[in-house]
Amino acid sequence: MSRHACIVGAGIVGCATAYALARDGWQVTLVDALDAPGQGASLANGAQLSYSYVEPLATPAALRALPGWLLSPSGPLRWRPRMEGAHLRWLAAFVRACRSAEVRRTTEALLALSFASRDTLHGWLRELPGAEPVLHHARPGKLVIHRDARARAAVMRQLAWQRELGCRQRLVTADECIALEPALAAIGREAIAFGVWTEDEEVIDAAALARTLAQASGATLRLGRRAVGFEMQGGTPHALMLQGDRIAVDHFIVTAGAASAALLRPLGVELPIEPIKGYSVTLPIVDSAAAPRASVTDQSRKMVFARLGEQLRVAGFAELTGFDLRIDGARIAALCAAVQENFPGACDLRHSQPWAGLRPATPTSRPLIGSTGLPKLWVNTGHGALGLTLAAGSAALLSRLMAAQPATIDARPYAPAVTLRNAAMKSATG
Repeated sequence: MSRHACIVGAGIVGCATAYALARDGWQVTLVDALDAPGQGASLANGAQLSYSYVEPLATPAALRALPGWLLSPSGPLRWRPRMEGAHLRWLAAFVRACRSAEVRRTTEALLALSFASRDTLHGWLRELPGAEPVLHHARPGKLVIHRDARARAAVMRQLAWQRELGCRQRLVTADECIALEPALAAIGREAIAFGVWTEDEEVIDAAALARTLAQASGATLRLGRRAVGFEMQGGTPHALMLQGDRIAVDHFIVTAGAASAALLRPLGVELPIEPIKGYSVTLPIVDSAAAPRASVTDQSRKMVFARLGEQLRVAGFAELTGFDLRIDGARIAALCAAVQENFPGACDLRHSQPWAGLRPATPTSRPLIGSTGLPKLWVNTGHGALGLTLAAGSAALLSRLMAAQPATIDARPYAPAVTLRNAAMKSATG
């Protein structure tokens, strides 16, 4: 059996895929348009390994909240309408995915993949001695603070259901929130209605993890070269075309995040992926006692706070504005203001590192893992905001599928529902 695979996209998902395949005996070539692994959507994401927090973006509650979010200039969601067929189809599918039954099916599937990803990553880290300090990997637990007491009943129902699926979470009072995370004392118990504590949640630097896995895989790196298409022979991808170069191997895997759909569309493969822009800011910690130790999520503001060594990463917002990576200063200012409000004096706001990245989101929030329907062409993409959390499990699952071996979880929920047109039989080089 031929065992040389080319992976297009060296973010956290692509580098995890490279490592998983290398462990299973594959020769790997890893391609990316940027000059180093983990420099795109993985560079400065929220850093939380949120294994028990995989509820999809599309929910009945989100659908009800959409008008208010969209009408507020400072709301967590921003949408710029585009009269493009793929965009409109994605929106329609998103609305259909907001049904309660679909949310439950998706959450169950994502939790299974999430737990498999946790176990896989822990196994990999044991194989990489000395890597954890570089990766800032820690298990500080996760505290979600709610400011609206009216949400308590719905949250309790969610926790009870997820407990049946293996999650270990508990509802906590405002006083317990501050006891679990003393840095929250600055905002006072009156600002917190209740919280949810998950003891076994983790943090890690996604970009550092991507670099570590790429190096440990022994992959041949072809960086700083943008993939422009595929050369086809008899309906089968024969070579990946780069700017001024080509790569001919046995199998191709597209892990290019939000760019995956455009790369495959000339082959007649339609992936339901929308780029959703998120923001983060990384700040140096100047008062360790005032900075959080636990991962903290402010549910009302849809912001997350994660401590990476002596830095604090705060991330939030979701913008459906196409492939627009411009950084809105107002968004960064809002993130910095949230740090000052929740953890006053903890960070030096004068030395912030602002960032924006494009999350590759499917309407249901389920990633696409498996065959495209074309021979020897695979995808592992569409993870949305869960790319870091699900990367290891998704990579291990794809490696099993490519070897036609049984997987530890059901692969069917992630099978790409792609549309193949006659263009797939043509040569596509640009």
